[in-house]
Amino acid sequence: MLLVGCLLLAAVGCSIPAESRFDAIRPGWTEADVRRAIGEPTVIVPGESDEDGVAIEGPRWQYGDTLSTMTTAAAFPRTVPDRVWVIWFDAEGFVRRIRGPVKAIREGDEAEAGVTAPDTPLFPPVMPPRNR
Repeated sequence: MLLVGCLLLAAVGCSIPAESRFDAIRPGWTEADVRRAIGEPTVIVPGESDEDGVAIEGPRWQYGDTLSTMTTAAAFPRTVPDRVWVIWFDAEGFVRRIRGPVKAIREGDEAEAGVTAPDTPLFPPVMPPRNR
């Protein structure tokens, strides 16, 4: 039974909206409009309020999250993962902006995109050199 619950959680966490339905969303839609069009988000990051409790920014909804991106949203709510669909709402609850997943640069496309390889490795070797 526990395994079924974990699989269900994984399936819900990884569910993504149909891209064509997501592309139909426009600024000015309400939260209810979005729910009708693509369903419940996998993550809702609450909006921000000022010191008096007045909403100054609406929530951010994410679709297509994995356990990793859900954890990132919980630990670092201002960080928006590249691999999810995102909808930002204004303080009144209307869609302000949308963004699909950011596509990674495929190997071989670096030159076309103007990306150059770094001179140093991202993770240097742990072992010291053996040529002493």
